[in-house]
Amino acid sequence: MKNGLIELSHFALFTFATTSQALKAEKVLQAIQAEFLVIPTLREISASCGLSIKFRLEDGLQFYDLLLNNKIQIDGIYQVQKNQGSYSLKELEKF
Repeated sequence: MKNGLIELSHFALFTFATTSQALKAEKVLQAIQAEFLVIPTLREISASCGLSIKFRLEDGLQFYDLLLNNKIQIDGIYQVQKNQGSYSLKELEKF
């Protein structure tokens, strides 16, 4: 359920160099009825593209492979921990 994703304090994000790539990723993930959210990119990460894909860590490998197979260019992958309104970030090279 997507509402559960909103409340997560420990999650992962894909970031993209362009809004176009983020929207393509959204379309690919929607096609498999994946559980994810399109959210504004955290300012702690980047100011380049305004959109990121938020998802559960355990879905990361499946989503990563799917996006790469569909030629979606992922700019960054982050493991995020939310603590009282601030974010702890760990950049990942891949899933």
